[in-house]
Amino acid sequence: MKRTLYAALGAALFALASCASEPPAVPDYSALPPVDTSFFVQTDGTRFRAPDGSPWVGRGVAFGNAVWSNPQSAADFQHHRMSDYKVLKEMGFNSVRFYINYALFESDNRPYRYKQSGFDWIDRNIEAARAEGIRLILNMHYPQGGFQSNGNGDALWTNRANQDRLVALWKEIAFRYRAEPVIIGYGPVNEPVPVHGMNEWEALLQRIIDAIREVDSHHIIFAERAIWLKNGHTDEIRSNLEFPQNITDPAGQLALEFHFYDPMPFTHQNTSWTSYNGLNASWPDENRLDLRGGRWASFAEAGQNMENGTFDWREAGGTLVRPDRDEWLVAYPVLQAHSIGTRGSVWIDRIVVEESADNGETFTTVKETPGNTENGWDFWSNDKSGAFSLSRPDAVTGNRLSVSGTTGDANITWRQGGIFLEKGKTYRFSARLKGRNIAKDATVRLRLDFYTGEAVRVWNRAYLEDLVDSYVEHAQKRNLPLYLGEFGLAADAFEEGRGGLQWIEEMLDILVSRNITYNYHTWRESAFGIFRNNVGYADPAQAFKPLVETFTRLQNSEEN
Repeated sequence: MKRTLYAALGAALFALASCASEPPAVPDYSALPPVDTSFFVQTDGTRFRAPDGSPWVGRGVAFGNAVWSNPQSAADFQHHRMSDYKVLKEMGFNSVRFYINYALFESDNRPYRYKQSGFDWIDRNIEAARAEGIRLILNMHYPQGGFQSNGNGDALWTNRANQDRLVALWKEIAFRYRAEPVIIGYGPVNEPVPVHGMNEWEALLQRIIDAIREVDSHHIIFAERAIWLKNGHTDEIRSNLEFPQNITDPAGQLALEFHFYDPMPFTHQNTSWTSYNGLNASWPDENRLDLRGGRWASFAEAGQNMENGTFDWREAGGTLVRPDRDEWLVAYPVLQAHSIGTRGSVWIDRIVVEESADNGETFTTVKETPGNTENGWDFWSNDKSGAFSLSRPDAVTGNRLSVSGTTGDANITWRQGGIFLEKGKTYRFSARLKGRNIAKDATVRLRLDFYTGEAVRVWNRAYLEDLVDSYVEHAQKRNLPLYLGEFGLAADAFEEGRGGLQWIEEMLDILVSRNITYNYHTWRESAFGIFRNNVGYADPAQAFKPLVETFTRLQNSEEN
């Protein structure tokens, strides 16, 4: 009986393997009829042009389409209703960045066999958008090999078969929609995170461009900057703002795409998948510094290493620090908690940063922890060990921060405590510390960490303008249009007193004044959505009404 069962199982596995390795059926792309491009949005130097030749500026919103759940079918798909296109038009939007997942069109066990149901679903959206005068940008948000944004999609880069399948799928999509003017263009990969350097993304992007141009010379291709690089980050790549450089488009319909979530501790506050979980921030905040092109440079010990074992609250730090490098622009207070052990914990409270202009004779307090000391802290651990939290009992000021369980180098940095470094001045950093079960040979000490960069900014409108203008300048140098494919705020940024709506209004004003086509992330989800329900269709009862009113008012004004 077992032998029969094993034989049957083996036959089934062989059949599956044979199916998966079978050479792909090559679609017939021959005899392509000419396309009437008189209704297409096209590029012209640094501008997008409407069909009548006038400048076209997109005001978009993202349809996330639950791509992160890796849906395998569009049947009974619930994210938005076709009637939502009318709703978004009433809010002043004229376009949608339409997220897609490869699995809606192709199964891993049947590569290159495309599911008609996925294309039928896009077709329904095209017709609904057409009825309201809305245009679509198809964005591959989840390619073969995995979702990129969080750095977990290495298989796209390490498995050539995944790249081959992605290139082929884009060719099929372009073939099917080559004559469709509702579609503005194609975003080949969302927020790419190449494993082996920028040339890896450039090579894949060029393959996708070439494949699309074999069947479609009319739609715009959006070349997105790498969200980050796992290897090979150079000064040249940084100076080019991580945009791909060595690419060409024979059709001349290329645009540059960037995303904007700055400053991240504000836009992503309390998001569970980031290091900003549990941290609140407000906009604007003249006490928060940010470095353009900021890079860690060095540090100075602000106090002696604390003892191991267990110790009660005590004063720490107080060492005089005299920065001696002109390129050091900003210093941040740091608590280092190196290898305190799985049972170890250290607490910090009542932090004071002082400066002296007379070589330490007299000091002035320049930073002091506010009542809520969780604001503006970042936790870093080189081996991902340990945890960072806010706890309240027994604290000096009513709040205290703790680091526990680190087995490698780790620290917390008080970003809100950043100070401009002035030549000739002396600095002093002190705090109260408490330790429990600190491992032998651990390092627990206060530091001032020095950073270099291109320019120092504070959290205000000028900071946003400076960043946006850096992308504008890059696009102008390359004579290409610029597209802001994503910007938005986590729900907690709209809590009372945190300034979320002000950030939105400032961003929209900056973008409109520079004629930048933009897309707000996103239509429906609990974290960033205009509609806050996480499942089902966009629910009007869960619309964040102040944001709806802001978009409706600003996007329907005469200036827009």
